[in-house]
Amino acid sequence: MFIVWTFQIKSQHLVKLKREDNRFLCYQIGTKNDTIIKNKTDLFYIKIPDSLKMQHQIIIENGKINKTNISHTYLLVPIIGMKYSHTIQDSILETLLEGNSSETTNITQRNKNAHTSNIILSNKFIVK
Repeated sequence: MFIVWTFQIKSQHLVKLKREDNRFLCYQIGTKNDTIIKNKTDLFYIKIPDSLKMQHQIIIENGKINKTNISHTYLLVPIIGMKYSHTIQDSILETLLEGNSSETTNITQRNKNAHTSNIILSNKFIVK
């Protein structure tokens, strides 16, 4: 969200103030649940502000996210035994195969700062 105020001082100088929404958002769309059910609870809203895109990484064990036709909306797809990392650069989802993970029916999603390796958000889901 950008808010731009423009005003003139003494009819000579133009001053612009711009505020950027720097909130990172990641939540399940629809019914919030710890179980991922295809076509029911598998959509997520993920918004990363421009100021954080270069340093934000999403790591998913036993699944990956795919971009949908809806803005900032991603589909969580279970892929048992695989680990993927995702970055979002200029609205383009970049996905890398990070290797294998333990074969369970749990999906672990971690959002982390790529520069400091600190976990920002971590969720665990059960696949049905």
